[in-house]
Amino acid sequence: MSVTDTIHDTVMPGKSRKSKTSPKLASPSLEKLLEKGDAYFEEGELEEAEAAYAKALTLAPQSPEVLIRLGALLLETERYNEGVDYLREVERLAPDDVRPLHLLGVFYVEEGEFDLAEEYFKRALKLEPNEALSHYNYGNFLSETGRLPEAEVAYRRAIELGPEEPLHYLGLGGLLADLEKYDEALRQFQIALDLDPHDPRIYLDLGDLLMAMERVEEALKAYRESVRIDPHNALARYGLGTALLARGEAEAASHELKDAIVDGLEVPLTFVKLGIALRMAGQLEESREAFQQAYDLLEEERSQGAESCDMCYEEIITLLGLGQPQRAYEIVDGLQGDELDAQAVAELSADLRRLAALGVSEADEVLRRLTLPPGELIH
Repeated sequence: MSVTDTIHDTVMPGKSRKSKTSPKLASPSLEKLLEKGDAYFEEGELEEAEAAYAKALTLAPQSPEVLIRLGALLLETERYNEGVDYLREVERLAPDDVRPLHLLGVFYVEEGEFDLAEEYFKRALKLEPNEALSHYNYGNFLSETGRLPEAEVAYRRAIELGPEEPLHYLGLGGLLADLEKYDEALRQFQIALDLDPHDPRIYLDLGDLLMAMERVEEALKAYRESVRIDPHNALARYGLGTALLARGEAEAASHELKDAIVDGLEVPLTFVKLGIALRMAGQLEESREAFQQAYDLLEEERSQGAESCDMCYEEIITLLGLGQPQRAYEIVDGLQGDELDAQAVAELSADLRRLAALGVSEADEVLRRLTLPPGELIH
């Protein structure tokens, strides 16, 4: 669930499900400026978009249409206080407009203020109980907070109200994948693709599902299509890299993972996968550098209050990659039963086997110690 996707699904033309009570634009010249800003925003040219919206603001300083766009853009560029102020001004000027409620709800989810986020989503639902987008966004919130049965109800209601919108099926499919109902999830993704065969997000989520189903060749095709449509989609590049790694194509995998990092996915897991791929490709020094970068990012996250259990997968592989097996053993021995789900354990065990095959003998010992939540050994 991201502010970025919610901006495009809530505010951008063509994808907007504007409140039925949203004010009309004041003049053709204002509308032209907003169209220009929207086009820039859609292309990721945020400075140009902001300039267009700022000119529009001089023409209509009290226009909710201008203020909501500026608020959304400021959230996107991490100027949170200003963005929230603009959106709250839209609330004041147009109390029946649900769009600022959606944007503020998603913002507060990302801030970890879940009670406040839910208030905004419920207000949107109260204002427009028959608006599919309100149920879809609430479903995203419920899924994010682990309330999966409620989320499924919300997604299915969104589909009922908006059966032509592919993202509703994508949301439900993602939820079903989390519940390991893979075949049903696959059906939802196929419906989404039938409705919009050009959305890279659908191919990305489809690739993730197919990887979970161990259908690597099909996952590769899905990721490649996502990258073809959106070459700078870092998550799609990452997915493609992991699929290539699973197929043993180390050099191609490292290329995609490096591109994912260049495109902004500078997180520990990307460097962990890159470290493995480089080691498979025989580039030992570069592999160690990648693992070191993963380690440094993990330390940074820990200093910012991240929970150790949220980082244990990356940390175990990183420590083995840096030749510190004793600390990896300690982490595995200290794991509680619910800190890694079965899918995470499966992915960790696959990477441990890769390292073991590459001569990291300690990976076999970690794998021996690693247990599923019920206590049975991974096979």
